[in-house]
Amino acid sequence: MVKKIILSPIEKFLKLEASSGILLILASVLALIMANSGLHHFYHDLLHFPIDLHIGSLKLHGTLHHWVNDALMVVFFFVVGLEIKRELVLGELSTPRKAALPLFAALGGMIVPALVYAALNISGAEGTALNGWGIPMATDIAFAVGIITLLGKRVPFSLKIFLLALAIVDDLGAVFVIAAFYTNEIHAAALGLAAFGCLTMIVFNLIGVRSVLAYILLGFIIWLGFFESGVHATIAGVVIGFLTPYKALLKGDSLGEVLKKLSESALTKLKFHDDCATKTQLEYKDRKTILQLRDVAYEGLSPMDRLIDQLHPWVSFFIMPVFAFFNAGVEISTEALSSFFTSPVSMGVVLGLVVGKPIGIVLFSWISTVTGMAALPTGVNWKQVLGLGFLGGIGFTMSLFVTGLAISDPFVSDLAKMGILSASLLASIFGAILLIVFSPQNKA
Repeated sequence: MVKKIILSPIEKFLKLEASSGILLILASVLALIMANSGLHHFYHDLLHFPIDLHIGSLKLHGTLHHWVNDALMVVFFFVVGLEIKRELVLGELSTPRKAALPLFAALGGMIVPALVYAALNISGAEGTALNGWGIPMATDIAFAVGIITLLGKRVPFSLKIFLLALAIVDDLGAVFVIAAFYTNEIHAAALGLAAFGCLTMIVFNLIGVRSVLAYILLGFIIWLGFFESGVHATIAGVVIGFLTPYKALLKGDSLGEVLKKLSESALTKLKFHDDCATKTQLEYKDRKTILQLRDVAYEGLSPMDRLIDQLHPWVSFFIMPVFAFFNAGVEISTEALSSFFTSPVSMGVVLGLVVGKPIGIVLFSWISTVTGMAALPTGVNWKQVLGLGFLGGIGFTMSLFVTGLAISDPFVSDLAKMGILSASLLASIFGAILLIVFSPQNKA
């Protein structure tokens, strides 16, 4: 029973990621069909539909594609920040021993693919192509966890947790790369506004401010500061996620005592109702007790956990598919197809994800175990880690996002996106086959 309570949130997360992966595929296929059919002009016009926001004297300009990537995806990165924080304070990254294996594996899965890409693009034959070294570094949690979940009990649950922790560290690395290497110009005044919002949020947390509206306003101020500063606006989401409290207002004995008292009060009144002719009237009076129980239960869950539960379905089933639809629409022209196998950009992405990722993950995991800093999860063997390494090569969401930041040339960007889609498909197939072959049937 205790084990079930501990694992159920993780299992719920894994199932959610598995089902959202299907929507991602459908959205991507729809985008590809529209970009390569008679609907091409409609798709193009939709992406570039202008949307201007005016808030007093402040004017924000952008296209629909721009707002999806710079505003809607902030919520995605906010949930990423929340999940990273939860793993750091409560989960698989909360102690050095727990964190060592996924940390080393993620580092290898970022460093080796970046080196593979850079080696193929060092000549700079396609302009600023070398700037795309961050494209093959990322792992898409939805697809990777989705595939490993679809394999069911054949794959050890500990391997799924390892993949989840690795992907979260990978996300943290991707966020750092975006902030440090894909920021062209810093506007100090705007960044100061973001810092003011962050400092105010910290103060609000310390003095116990509970108003959701207050935090929404502060979140907007932080986002606006990053948006105008030159640092990509989505970083604001991660920062706000890190600033979200991970402790509940009521916990431990105090939570138990309050719940017990209110529950006993409610039960006493309910028993009294059975013998009372004015049952409806007394039930109305009991509304206060029921509302108190609701409030106590609400404060018994930390804001971090509450927001993850509330926002994760929106991110998985709306925001990520919308992002995929607006970013996966690659126009596969004859010229692009003829250039695909000779372009160092597309080949750098493919080899980085399909070859660099598994090599980096396995090599750095092996180093961490040989040095005694980590150990393989229970029931997991090295052949399964290789299969997991290939699943780490499913870049997709974050890779598409980095492509938009790293490569400005539309043709070269399309080649990179073709590489991402091809590599993600190959990595999925290779990873699934290896895990099926090297995982005993009905392995728990």
